[in-house]
Parts: sequence; C-alpha cells; structure tokens
Amino acid sequence: MTKRKCQLVSDHQYTPETKTSWPSEAPRLSPTRAFVVQFREEPEGTQNHFAGRVEHMTSGRAARFHSPEELLAFFTQALTALRTKSL
Repeated sequence: MTKRKCQLVSDHQYTPETKTSWPSEAPRLSPTRAFVVQFREEPEGTQNHFAGRVEHMTSGRAARFHSPEELLAFFTQALTALRTKSL
C-alpha cells in the first residue's frame, strides 16, 4: 500500500454570521458515506497506539479498532454493504 499525505480540503470555518459550513464550489458529500472516528486517549509514554471507536452514521454500525488495518477494514465492510444494498 502506498502512503499518501493528508491534504487540507478547506480551512473554511462555520460561523453564525455567514450561516455556511462549506464553500459553495465544493462538491457535496453524501451522508450515507459518513463516519465518526473517536481515538482513545493513551497514557503518557505510549508510542503511536492507534485505537478507538468508529461508527457509520446512517446504519449505526459501530466497532472498536486497535490498528489502522482494523479501521480500514470497518470502512471497507460498511461501504461494501452500502454498494451491495443499492444494487
């Protein structure tokens, strides 16, 4: 697997004055492909421990993960289920 650098999509911030949350030229993102990822806080001195909880927003499926591979596996399973359901 090739490592890719993260790319900043936008530094646009929601403000009550503008009443917008994203620049109008940005493509819309589907809520059916939305996830919440919460990383566990690790004790001082722990090196690169990658663990937490992930939830698929529309299905409500959730899982705990302990590695980047487990997190990606959850994404893959959830998105594959969506694709299969829509066929």
